[in-house]
Amino acid sequence: MALTQEMVKEMFDYRVDGKLIRRHSIMGNGNYAGAVVGTKPTGARNSRYSTTKIHGEHWCVHKLIYLYHHGVVPDQLDHINRDSTDNRIENLRPANSSENTRNRRLFSNNTSGCKGVTWNKRIKKWQSYVSMNSKTKHLGYFEDLELADLVSTEARDLYHGKYATHA
Repeated sequence: MALTQEMVKEMFDYRVDGKLIRRHSIMGNGNYAGAVVGTKPTGARNSRYSTTKIHGEHWCVHKLIYLYHHGVVPDQLDHINRDSTDNRIENLRPANSSENTRNRRLFSNNTSGCKGVTWNKRIKKWQSYVSMNSKTKHLGYFEDLELADLVSTEARDLYHGKYATHA
């Protein structure tokens, strides 16, 4: 059975803080009317997302919230502020894999502290780059880290648009 917007609105109420609240009690499993919906599974692939079970199927709470408001569930949703626990509707937007990837934090192995900037040991300069459609575009070499960061930031704004993030 496909889940519809009407079904979701019958089962849940949405709060402006991004929480879904159960409208009816479900006997035997501890889910009661007024309870906040969603648990964080452990060991699951998507363990950073809160989930719930509906008619035997696991659903991510952020996808239910999007369905509640828009009547559709895109393949992927992006949390604009990158906080997977912030399911306010204004923090959710449809995205494809590339767009979702653009809205990432710095990698933990980043040594420059700037997105899209790395130190080139061979020529002893900062190298600026931007990634687009699974390809890396070289933007130049710079003596100054701040200039390399500025060039990379402007390129992300140009190529990534509303999905550009800089930290």
